[in-house]
Amino acid sequence: MPDPFNIDLIEAFALNMYGPSTSVGIGDPFGNWINFDFVTPSPATSPGYLILSFCLTGCPNAGITPPNGPGIWLFNITPYGMPTGIGTTTWIFYEAAYLSPSNLITGLSYSPLAINGGMSTPVNPGDAIVEYFYFTQSITNTLGSPVDIYTMMLVGAFYGTRSASPFYIPITFYVFSPPIVLSPGVTMTVTVTLGFPIGIAYPST
Repeated sequence: MPDPFNIDLIEAFALNMYGPSTSVGIGDPFGNWINFDFVTPSPATSPGYLILSFCLTGCPNAGITPPNGPGIWLFNITPYGMPTGIGTTTWIFYEAAYLSPSNLITGLSYSPLAINGGMSTPVNPGDAIVEYFYFTQSITNTLGSPVDIYTMMLVGAFYGTRSASPFYIPITFYVFSPPIVLSPGVTMTVTVTLGFPIGIAYPST
């Protein structure tokens, strides 16, 4: 199963389903809200129009690896959680927001983010064809003590038409309880999978 998306991206995608909107707001991991424009004229105080899609490698004016660039960001606490009733059960619904910059784990060694693709193989007539993207990064604890990882995010660089500098926005994220403990000198490799249904397969006649 593909990994889940950050709800901000889904809400931005669905925003105009209920009528045209003038702008879209997307939050970064620290609770900062960035409002991009959809209509003309664009207010001079805004970062401009949202440039479609996100950048993960070779991004203009961005660092090569976290925490100064896109990739796998790690935090030592869980993000904002809200009790939500689903069916007869109450669950904690987490959002990739409202973390403190002090909770971002720094001082680790990162490999460059690798991106690969693939496609599902249909088995039965009517099966959906899913295009997959795999984002892989290795992280080594170069600190002198273990680190507890409660939250992990795949963060991309987003741009507005007036913003030469990127905004770092979570694309997908994960919460761990108990935390992942990364010991000194140990390398952890993380792969995030995003999938997009692109068609339906039927046997050729």
